[in-house]
Amino acid sequence: MNLIANTCVDCSLKSGAVSVLDNNELCALEEGCAKTAYQKGELIFKEGGPVQHIIYIRKGFVKLVKKGAGGKDFILSVSKQGSYLGIQNLDENIKTNYFSAITLTNSEVCFIDRHCFASLLKQNGEFALKVLSTVFNDEMNYFDRLVKNVQQQLPGRLANTISYFANEVYGENTFALNLTQTEIAALIGTSRESVSRILKEFQEMGIIALEHNVLTILNEKKLEEIKQKG
Repeated sequence: MNLIANTCVDCSLKSGAVSVLDNNELCALEEGCAKTAYQKGELIFKEGGPVQHIIYIRKGFVKLVKKGAGGKDFILSVSKQGSYLGIQNLDENIKTNYFSAITLTNSEVCFIDRHCFASLLKQNGEFALKVLSTVFNDEMNYFDRLVKNVQQQLPGRLANTISYFANEVYGENTFALNLTQTEIAALIGTSRESVSRILKEFQEMGIIALEHNVLTILNEKKLEEIKQKG
């Protein structure tokens, strides 16, 4: 973990929401903001730890993890550059983090004082709407995957997850699969062995190619059929 020297006014990695703030508002944001770099696999914040900040992901990919029964880790989602984490922390009644955030790649994040962030939301309605839109989109993706994980068989769940990675996380049909098979299993609620087996079946069917942890979707139509069939 390393602190980064950078100003909010000159930052080239502003979110769509922050881009609507004027210079005075950006200066106010900067006063309550600390930018930090993390290596792959580092903990950004821990479930149950004290709440102090809203997190903005400047670069990289981050997994959100929650402990289940027996201390088993469940991956809620993967967040990418431009995402805000911990918006629920704006509620003064919330004292601890609901989940943990761990980097999947080398990443850069901004820790924004939650009181500073709340003040900007009150002052600038356009900023507030853009932040809410980002959170709403993330939640809809999460709810959609949650329902499918309950309703679908394993092939459908994995097909849905591959599509989620391509369309919502990486934005392309060829991407580095930054999660291990164990982590994918934690995302869809199954075992590593099941993930390995179904990935192999998808490769044999010509749906995907997987080499050196780089996944390519070869047959989108067939992948969609499996998603719909469940």
